[in-house]
Amino acid sequence: MERWSDRPVPEQDPIERFAAASSAFFKQYFSPIAKFAPPAAGFAVFLLYFYANHFYPSFDLLQFSSLLLGAGLMGFVIIGLLWFGMLVPGFWFFHSFIQHSEVRSHIADWLGRDEEHRTRRAVILVLICYAGPYCLCSLILSSVLLYSAKMYLFVLFTVTLLVALLFGLVLQRTLRLARFNILRFAYHAWVPILIACGVAFTVIADTAKFIDGLDGKYLKIAVFYLIPLGACLLAAISALGSFGGFNYALHFSLFFALAIAFYSGVLAGLPERVVKGLGLGAYEANAIALKNDYCEKSPPEMLKLDQACTLKNVHVVWSLGESLILRLDGDSNAQAQIPSRYVKAIVRQHD
Repeated sequence: MERWSDRPVPEQDPIERFAAASSAFFKQYFSPIAKFAPPAAGFAVFLLYFYANHFYPSFDLLQFSSLLLGAGLMGFVIIGLLWFGMLVPGFWFFHSFIQHSEVRSHIADWLGRDEEHRTRRAVILVLICYAGPYCLCSLILSSVLLYSAKMYLFVLFTVTLLVALLFGLVLQRTLRLARFNILRFAYHAWVPILIACGVAFTVIADTAKFIDGLDGKYLKIAVFYLIPLGACLLAAISALGSFGGFNYALHFSLFFALAIAFYSGVLAGLPERVVKGLGLGAYEANAIALKNDYCEKSPPEMLKLDQACTLKNVHVVWSLGESLILRLDGDSNAQAQIPSRYVKAIVRQHD
């Protein structure tokens, strides 16, 4: 099958120019970017978290290079997994199935030469190979999560295979392929479908608070269906980049990964997720035991300390440095700072 990038054109379009420029830039400056980007990203993550919670730690954050590096790498991993989820399904299926000589020749014959006819059939091909399987699996898995969540993993691995077989049969009859191409289609499409659905339902976890805040049962159900469905549609569109080669695929998938991260709240929640992952804050503590010296100094009543000088079920905003910063129960805007020297133990149950 002819690639987009192989077609003779009078001059490069904006996408080609951008892809070529960005590739040349990263090839030239890869070493300094790899050296400075992770700690810079880590510092930005912490700074955004401090700004969102209206505090700054009592130490120089720039002195903790390993902390900045860890935060930056965690951020890159989270976004990188989304990028991977957008890149691999389309690229895998394109090179393992569509680029097969027999399939490619049948597609070329089926598309024909008339431009309008060719465009319409190209859309049908995308629906059969990408959008159809992804979106149908999304609707089925959303229903399973809503009404029988315990069956989710079983359905994920079985129904996705059946859907791959179904669309393999449709493609086989549409292109008039040999009899057993349905099995070839299912073999090469199953893992991409699993990855696309995995990305889509990861987005659901990130938007859970947004869905819970909606008014109306049916509105919540509709949004619950639409969010993974939209992510699957974006994955299908992202897969089109594979037709232009690896460079196109990288740029297409990165764009749609960032779009999903932005609209799903992954980017907005990234600082809190990183801080929580590093164990520095943004978690619920079952109990915080303080030294008796602190209780003897008439602490504020809002802290609700018991007779053992212990705080129960407290949200820890930050626990590194000279002060332990807590968010008080019942008032999301009220915070308390307790000198770390008075803290004996923090009891936390891992999620």
